[in-house]
Amino acid sequence: AFVFGVIVHLLHIKRFEVVGKLAILLGFLGYSTAGMVLLFDLGKPFRFWHPVVYWQPHSLLWEITMCVVLYLTVLMAEMLPIVLEHPAICDNALTRRFAVFCKIRTAIVWLAEKLHSFSPVLAILGLSLSLLHQASLGATYSVLSGRGLWFNQSAPVQFVLSAVAGGVALLFFLSIVVFRIMRPGLVKDDVFYDLARISGAATLLLTYLRVWDWAVTNYYSFDREIALQTQLLDTIAPYSLTFWLGQALLPAIAGGFLLAAKRVRSFRFLIVMATIPIFNAILMRWNYNFSGLIASITYDPFTPNVILNSYTPTWVEFAIAGMVLSYWLLMFSLAARYLPFHRPGEETHPAH
Repeated sequence: AFVFGVIVHLLHIKRFEVVGKLAILLGFLGYSTAGMVLLFDLGKPFRFWHPVVYWQPHSLLWEITMCVVLYLTVLMAEMLPIVLEHPAICDNALTRRFAVFCKIRTAIVWLAEKLHSFSPVLAILGLSLSLLHQASLGATYSVLSGRGLWFNQSAPVQFVLSAVAGGVALLFFLSIVVFRIMRPGLVKDDVFYDLARISGAATLLLTYLRVWDWAVTNYYSFDREIALQTQLLDTIAPYSLTFWLGQALLPAIAGGFLLAAKRVRSFRFLIVMATIPIFNAILMRWNYNFSGLIASITYDPFTPNVILNSYTPTWVEFAIAGMVLSYWLLMFSLAARYLPFHRPGEETHPAH
């Protein structure tokens, strides 16, 4: 969402305007589902407003919370014109038959136009807040210097790049579904290829940074705790295999094919390649959030150097996850079917 807000409204590359609206939809659904998960994860959800009132500017978690709240507000402001332009709201029988509904329609059209005029400002705010959010997520782990694996100063950059690579790959994947299968004719094929190329470039850059980070962590200086932690992780899960296969080899291959999308020119093959950066973004966050933390270092001389932690989610957590995913799928299905992705009066393009 923040990438294509800049492309459409600041760089004025208008051929991405339709897919940019889909990107805003995906961003809104992503941040709203994240807000729902955090609301339940707080333990006391009725205190969700506390971070907004009781500031803790030295806390990275507080910064993440504020970025989520503020960027979700920006995404709502960007989504509102798209919803207001639907014929059921701005042009229906009631507005033509009753004067009061006609006035309401006029007010809605005025509001939509005003919000459109603020699109560059919203794009700048969205870019700033989303970059802060993604970088702060990485910075939360970069300060865990005692953990050894991956927790270093490059984590904020890796989180930003993985968000761009995985997010644009997901946008490419769902753009094919929406604009070639469900509602063909709104987007030219060249736009799809450009989406794939952007995702491929970001994926290759992220892969280079991940491999460089691995080399620095393991060969720039030898740390016995890191070696023990990696060895213990490999005994209970294919940690090293998932890194080399899921975060190095496959992303490099997929990034190369996506970058050469205009030569490949096979949407089925490109869709398969696009799933790899999406999986890579999930896997990288999984390693930071879970794999890199289950083997923790202890400084107690009477216990082993590395101890293994375990956790099993309860049925309540599975139920909440299922509810959130159901919300995402339902809202995306309805939006993809009914939202006007082009403004009234704009011409559509036949698919080639």
